[in-house]
Amino acid sequence: MELLICGTGAAEAIPALFCPCRVCQTARERGGKEVRSRTGYMLGERIRIDLCPDTNLHAQKYDLALEKLEHLLITHAHWDHWVPDELLWRSPEFSQVPEEATLHIYGNAVVREGLDRVTKGDYTRFRLAFHEIEPFRSFSLPDGVTATPLPAAHDRSQLCVNYLLQVKGKTILQGHDTGWYEDETWEFLSGQVLDVVLLDSTSGRLNVNRGHLGAHWVVRARDHLLKLGALAADCRFFATHFSHNGGWLHTDLEAYYGPRGIEVAYDGLRLIL
Repeated sequence: MELLICGTGAAEAIPALFCPCRVCQTARERGGKEVRSRTGYMLGERIRIDLCPDTNLHAQKYDLALEKLEHLLITHAHWDHWVPDELLWRSPEFSQVPEEATLHIYGNAVVREGLDRVTKGDYTRFRLAFHEIEPFRSFSLPDGVTATPLPAAHDRSQLCVNYLLQVKGKTILQGHDTGWYEDETWEFLSGQVLDVVLLDSTSGRLNVNRGHLGAHWVVRARDHLLKLGALAADCRFFATHFSHNGGWLHTDLEAYYGPRGIEVAYDGLRLIL
């Protein structure tokens, strides 16, 4: 199975619409890995993490058949990760969605509020089903995949999660939009053997560990997971979810992370599991 990292940018993306900073200007000039859309992932054809504002762009850019999507995992209800209005296009007026083609959505209570606003509670008309997640309570997905919501340290006004995914004997930690984890999450991770880690690096060169992480704290988190015995010997550890306000280009991030054994994710990165 393939994990496609569709986007690796924070809310403003890179380059940001109106920003003339060094990161944004250079990204416009260089293109390639310096350009980042909002964060989202595809696990095979039937599972997606987050419905970001760039989901349609991802479908066009990576030739995604989103009509085959069956399970949508939402990390939290911030607008750059959850745009329920996009689900309007599943109504009969706009799309020929087969009656039996239900899209299952997993998220917190605030995610459900957004879904109710868009659908007015008529999930059947949009071929949708909602499942409210609970911390550490696993659920099964197609192709033998298991997902476990882990509490992230991001926004105390709602349950924000990262997902631990078990896929064909491999364990993946999707870890964007979190600061330094609370003890209960570290304790849960201490019982895991992680093959792939994708961890928030929104704040770049800034010394930040609340809500998001700066690069220094990403390295500390990797070292803490090593101390807990939670990383496989051949674990691939990635920094992801970058903001131009972190001050570093892709090349700067590689210069910092490379010698420390951490890879820098980019839009369109494909991992075969």
